[in-house]
Amino acid sequence: MLRVRKAVVDDAIGMAHVNVVSWREAYPLLLSPTFLASLSEYDLAQGYRRGLEAGTAAWVAEDETHIVGIATASQPREENPPRALELRTLYLLSAHYGSGAGQGLLDASVGTEPCMLWVASENPRAIAFYHRNGFTLDGAKKIEKQWENMKSARMVR
Repeated sequence: MLRVRKAVVDDAIGMAHVNVVSWREAYPLLLSPTFLASLSEYDLAQGYRRGLEAGTAAWVAEDETHIVGIATASQPREENPPRALELRTLYLLSAHYGSGAGQGLLDASVGTEPCMLWVASENPRAIAFYHRNGFTLDGAKKIEKQWENMKSARMVR
């Protein structure tokens, strides 16, 4: 049984674990093995902890024992955004694809509000999920230099 709830500071380690493992599961063809191996749960946990202490809006999906998915949403990072709300992260362990956890995280974090997000251009599973939830590609693209020049596309609803 899965449940989605608002994240608390003590969730930072579990959130970092999901972040690292989900990237290693989702992006082995987009990012190098060296880059994926370099992802640090410790460093990410510190970042999540600081964010949660500062009031960052975050949610977790958990099974009986572990956090299996995370989502964060906030004001957009870019100037002149097309929407006033940005889904910043939505990561889910692959063992829980199709479980409803991703939908629960999306619903909890942004509901049905007008929203924007950036998605890896070569992640058809994620793009299809967001399409099912009313998002469309708006033509904006960028290169994520910090992530080995991964190509990203913006989606809006």
